[in-house]
Amino acid sequence: MRFCDSKLRLLQTAHELIWRLSYGSVGVDQICEQSRVKKGSFYHFFRSKSELTVAAYEFRWDQIRPALDRIFSIQVPPLERLEAYFAHIRRIQTEHFEKNGRVLGCPFVSLGSELSTQDEAIRRMAQQISERKCRYLESTIRDAMDSGDIPRQDPKLLAQELHFYMVGLIQEAKISNNLAALDRMESGAFRIIGATRTAVA
Repeated sequence: MRFCDSKLRLLQTAHELIWRLSYGSVGVDQICEQSRVKKGSFYHFFRSKSELTVAAYEFRWDQIRPALDRIFSIQVPPLERLEAYFAHIRRIQTEHFEKNGRVLGCPFVSLGSELSTQDEAIRRMAQQISERKCRYLESTIRDAMDSGDIPRQDPKLLAQELHFYMVGLIQEAKISNNLAALDRMESGAFRIIGATRTAVA
């Protein structure tokens, strides 16, 4: 999908500011000023800050999806896919911590948690992205079961349980502003799905 330069800057700036500061603390004027777009142009593209935010976060998802497609390639053994995913999360969180001095957490979960009772469009978008992440995990878990790496269970429910665990750790890292919370991700995740260290090695 192609965007004109002004619209692209609005999408990128909105995501960056809201992730770093929060939806409630960022206004349209601030987004326009930082993106160097006139307010009239903003309303040419979007009817509201909410509409911009949904578009910005969907745009962000489209940006990160190719990396997830590579990580979860069926050419990679399933447990190695999970290891690569955990490393990817740690790398992204570390990069933003070093840049901002704060653990920012997951942009989709943070936004969804903040707005779930206030803005249905944003809540629905955050939920849909969570479901998309679960589908990556579900296919990987199913492959791990087929290869005998983990016991057979309901792959969809197990993927959700794994995702919820990871979300909790990332949010705890944000709350404590301490990346050490992520150190437990791999060991805890493999306990949840029943993977042994021998199978992972």
